[in-house]
Amino acid sequence: MKRRETLKLLGSIPFVAFGGINSVEAKQIEKSKQTFAVSPKNIILVLADGMGVAQWQAGAIGNGGSLNVGRMTHTGLLTTNPLDNFCGDAPSHCTALACGVNSHKGAVGVDKDDKPVKNIIEMAKEAGIATGIVSSNTLVEGSNVPFIGHSKNRMMTDEITAQYVDTGVDVFIGAGESFFTNSVKGFGPPTGAGNPGGAGQGQGRPQGQGGPGQGRPGAGGPQMTFEPRADKRDLLGELKQEGYQILHSWEEIKQVKSGKVAGFTDKVQIPNLENGRDPNMYPDEVSLALSLLSQNPKGFFLMTSSMFVDRASHNGKTDLLIKEAINLDMAIGRALDFADKRDDTLVIVAGSPEASGMTLVGGDIQNRTVEAKWTMPGMANHSGIMVPYFAYGAGAGQFGGTMLNTELFEQMKSLLKL
Repeated sequence: MKRRETLKLLGSIPFVAFGGINSVEAKQIEKSKQTFAVSPKNIILVLADGMGVAQWQAGAIGNGGSLNVGRMTHTGLLTTNPLDNFCGDAPSHCTALACGVNSHKGAVGVDKDDKPVKNIIEMAKEAGIATGIVSSNTLVEGSNVPFIGHSKNRMMTDEITAQYVDTGVDVFIGAGESFFTNSVKGFGPPTGAGNPGGAGQGQGRPQGQGGPGQGRPGAGGPQMTFEPRADKRDLLGELKQEGYQILHSWEEIKQVKSGKVAGFTDKVQIPNLENGRDPNMYPDEVSLALSLLSQNPKGFFLMTSSMFVDRASHNGKTDLLIKEAINLDMAIGRALDFADKRDDTLVIVAGSPEASGMTLVGGDIQNRTVEAKWTMPGMANHSGIMVPYFAYGAGAGQFGGTMLNTELFEQMKSLLKL
């Protein structure tokens, strides 16, 4: 048997509880008996920011031995390395996933020479396929922006937010309305956790501060400020002219039944679970997007991402990481349930660069706890190891084993016949 075939065979064996828990202790995972089409009409891509094997396993142990990703039938390992560094970041890795090219750290939808490369959402739009982006936090997160924009650096938020208008993605939901109405100065997109009570009210602020334009407490560097947009563009007005429903809170967004949606869940950002985020909010956002996009008879491509496990890892907060991993897995469950109700949908879950070099050095499986250490503590530090990916549904048989991150793009493009 050839090496690639062997790897694909191994990749068809699901990660049940991700090791460390025997079959008696792990929850039994119900396997679907659904028969799926060979090729998908719809693709749901879930990006698990910062999640390596240790983060997944910690979440599974904290959840009593299993996660929804254990329902997925094909698994493997994905590279995350950029061109100019062994250790990558979300923008460069997700540029590979969105556009099929390797680029430099911080790159957003460009090649090694900073030239724009068409992404899969732009290709899908040309083919008449509905498209969507759902973010658990801001719409300018590093894992989101390569699917919408083209910029040599993810901090160039004026360029990136303008491309939400120019690209014409049908449905986008997430925080960060202020990035669309203003230019950002200082250290760029927020990296804090947000304050309690901000979600869905348009009042979210970087953690511990009283208003937009104030950076994280103790950041020790330039603070983030908002000023009138340098390009003078009225993006919300332009979106309205293009037929979008402009919605300013989750309460407004969840009332929508059809049509194009520009849904802002907060002015700046959403808090983590520790600071009061509603655990149902992100899974419900994914369900709503699926309801809207599935109305297109030609199919859809939805990219959704969560960055909260990444933030918890960078901050060395193991208990919070577990809660956030379980919450992300709730959203994955919604995607799998959607796929189970039909035969034409492929669900892919892919990690982005593992956050801070997490290692599990101990724990208590019965009490659902783990002891972790980080070899690269601190914000923005990622290891260069391969990360897990998972596939389920129509076309899932094309996945399994080790894969370059650019290959994942090629597989999705091929399956959607783009």
